Amino acid sequence: MLRSLSTRIAPVPALATVAAAALLAAALWSARSLSAPQPSAAVATAPRAPLDGAAGANLFGASPESAQNNAVQLLGILSFDPRHAAAIVSVGGDAARVIHVGGTFNNDMTLAEIHPKSIVVERHGLRREIALPAAQNPNAYVR
Repeated sequence: MLRSLSTRIAPVPALATVAAAALLAAALWSARSLSAPQPSAAVATAPRAPLDGAAGANLFGASPESAQNNAVQLLGILSFDPRHAAAIVSVGGDAARVIHVGGTFNNDMTLAEIHPKSIVVERHGLRREIALPAAQNPNAYVR
């Protein structure tokens, strides 16, 4: 019976199966050895230079000094009547001033609009909204 079984199995398909298994093993071994990281010496990197924020401002034609001098801080809003509203502003850390709607300050800025918690400042045709800072003591807020 054993002899009849071996004569029935042809040697060619069995050899093809063994060859395919050997090829698969070789392919897996080469893929593993090629994808494994090679040990390398530690590479010393130079420390990065700190970022310079002034370079970005100069990119668009503004100097950082002028940006600080034109910083508008809204300190308060006086709005008894919408047509006669005013805002208390400080420019570049200077003393606070009261500016009425349509009034100019800092030679090139105009107070365009006053809202309940913000103002709109126009400079060279561009409008920017500036909000009131959050109250540190909510009980001191008077409307």
